[in-house]
Amino acid sequence: MKLARKLILSTIVGLVVVLSTNAYYRVQRELAAFDREMRQNHEVLARVLERSASDLWSTQGREAALIFLRTVQAPDQVPHIRWLEGSSVPPPMSTSSMMVSHFPVHVGGQVVGTLELSQPRDFAATYVRTTIVRSIVLTLVAVLTVGALATILGLEFVGRPINKLVAQVARIGDGAIETPITLKQHDELGEMAAAINAMCARLEETRQALAASTEEHLRAQDQLRHADRLATVGKLASGVAHELGTPLGVALMRANLLATNAALPREAREGARIIGEQIDRITHIVRQLLDFARGRGTTPPGPHARRSPVDLIAIVERAVTMLQPLAMKRRLVIEIVPDGVVPKPPANPEQIEQVLVNLLVNAIHASERQGKVTVGLGTAGAKPPADLTPPVGGLSDEPRYAVLSVKDEGIGIAPDILPRIFEPFFTTKHVGEGTGLGLSVAYGIVREHSGWIEVASERNKGSCFRVFLPMELPEVQWSSSTTLEKIG
Repeated sequence: MKLARKLILSTIVGLVVVLSTNAYYRVQRELAAFDREMRQNHEVLARVLERSASDLWSTQGREAALIFLRTVQAPDQVPHIRWLEGSSVPPPMSTSSMMVSHFPVHVGGQVVGTLELSQPRDFAATYVRTTIVRSIVLTLVAVLTVGALATILGLEFVGRPINKLVAQVARIGDGAIETPITLKQHDELGEMAAAINAMCARLEETRQALAASTEEHLRAQDQLRHADRLATVGKLASGVAHELGTPLGVALMRANLLATNAALPREAREGARIIGEQIDRITHIVRQLLDFARGRGTTPPGPHARRSPVDLIAIVERAVTMLQPLAMKRRLVIEIVPDGVVPKPPANPEQIEQVLVNLLVNAIHASERQGKVTVGLGTAGAKPPADLTPPVGGLSDEPRYAVLSVKDEGIGIAPDILPRIFEPFFTTKHVGEGTGLGLSVAYGIVREHSGWIEVASERNKGSCFRVFLPMELPEVQWSSSTTLEKIG
């Protein structure tokens, strides 16, 4: 708005200067024209009088000529005529209020006198005053008219657009670049608005790309840290499992001997049986630890992993049959939903069955009311995670994957614990229902198959685990030293 006011004020001042200058020079031009016209009139009148007086002087004498001149010297005559005796011509005596002209009269080639013509310039002063008044009135009318038009047009075509541009630049400075500015003008301001909109669009694209890159980078870092933690825990679990295996076997054998010894009292045999059951439970946990440790890389992925296409339908049916009693106990129905032709990815069938069993057990435990658990089978194009090692090579940016999904209608997973569900020994189950190794083992097995697991969950509406397995083996070379290191 300040710029519009400056433009309007500059226009008005310029208009006043132009009109005033024009009025001044017009008055000066008219006054000069009047002076020229008066002098020309004086010359014509003086020439006529001179010729008449000279003729009378020559033919009838000096007195006749003077009588003629006195006759034309009327007091109210304009211009006023006066006869000056003598042969010398007086100098010009014109002033700002009176124009005086002198014309010599010649008789016989000699100057016998001078005609003095004088005329007041009162009309010039009147004309100047009138012109000044008219110029002031015209200037005021022009200033008001032009000022009103300049104000309206300046505010409409300069003030408001500039205010919009300033506000848009302020919003850009605050980081709000989503809303474009709209100027329906085909001038420099409209071009500037279009340039600002284009700049905002480029900034938004750059910001989104940077945000996506940052998010992908952070996610890759989290996945790498998670994989490192799993590898460390896997080594620890392997050592603990091997150390506990032998003493647990000895303790179980002795407990079974005591439980089957008829010579012992019934209370002692019952206690031995309970001890045996608890040792079996510990053995099961140790077996899970060994599975978890093996899942950290004992079988190298790639063309040397001795994997062949597996029948996912058969794997799903075996797992569902195995867990059907547990599902019926919780009044759940396990439904198999194939989507089109069921894929046959190259994989280890026992390991994939173990992954599915772990996911189904979690789904059954998460379902606290009557409902169903859905097992889906199909294929989908997907972009693998950035930290997937080894990557699936020789394919497009979104290769086809076999997708195995397990969806429940349970309580769901809280958003704050969702990132931790694949950590070993992390569990939200009740005491005695799990060790927190099932999802960790499943995660490790799927990653060894160059796949990954995605989780979507909503509180009180259930969760969905999707396992992505590549349809082609990744091309990767494994050295004997690497294989021995991982087996050892």
